[in-house]
Amino acid sequence: METDKRLHGFAIGRGRSIGRTVNGLAIASIVLMSALLGCQPQTAEKTDQVSSEEARRSPLEVVNLRMQAYNEHDLERFLSTYSEDVEIFTYPDKSLGKGKKRLRNLFEDLFKEGSPQVDIHHQITKDGYVVNHETVVSGGKETEYVSIYEVRQGLIRSVRFVRD
Repeated sequence: METDKRLHGFAIGRGRSIGRTVNGLAIASIVLMSALLGCQPQTAEKTDQVSSEEARRSPLEVVNLRMQAYNEHDLERFLSTYSEDVEIFTYPDKSLGKGKKRLRNLFEDLFKEGSPQVDIHHQITKDGYVVNHETVVSGGKETEYVSIYEVRQGLIRSVRFVRD
């Protein structure tokens, strides 16, 4: 079944058949979202200067701004969606780094190449969390993700990636 839903300007659910991996990732996202329901919010660090407009953005708006900047390869706008001390993990707790400087190092060359694109298939929100089922295409390689974004006061505080 071919679908072309629109969510905040992003094409989602384009009907690609990706078999068991998607089913496994969809199940994983439901399980992960259930686990997150009991999580306590973290407090914002004093190092983040967030305007009142930014602080009023919903977690879904923040994550979708991040996705838009990613697809447009706009590094500064992409980084502006994260807190200064953001933590990045491969699920559940393998650290990939901490802070915007680390993010800049991870994404700067990739954005200069102008190749990465993300396609959002599904989004689930609960309180300060957004769980995305995504496909990232970079350098001709396609990778499926379930990504868990924790958003507080208008900034992404942590991200956990579940990869195939």
